[in-house]
Amino acid sequence: MRRGVIVLGLLVAVMIGGGVLTAGVGFELPTIQQTTNPAGSVFGATSSQALDFFLLVGFILFNVVGAGLTIAVIFWFLGRQVRLAKEMPTLEERREQEAEQLAEPSA
Repeated sequence: MRRGVIVLGLLVAVMIGGGVLTAGVGFELPTIQQTTNPAGSVFGATSSQALDFFLLVGFILFNVVGAGLTIAVIFWFLGRQVRLAKEMPTLEERREQEAEQLAEPSA
């Protein structure tokens, strides 16, 4: 319970901090200035360059998250199979059970 409250508090703090930064309250963050001149400042970008950068970052994030989810699902299935294998009796235990069944007189 306590851990969940700490994580929730941290997430709320990050959201509030992000809102303050994007609203420009208190101080201004340096941003990329857009220009229509391709030979403009190296700190500026044309609209198409900014869009290309945004799409590239989105594509990379989408693929990283997708790869992470795929790996998580694979490990979940592997962990499930390990648990099932641990629950199964070993060869020695099965032989002991068969020996006990043979030793019991049938009615």
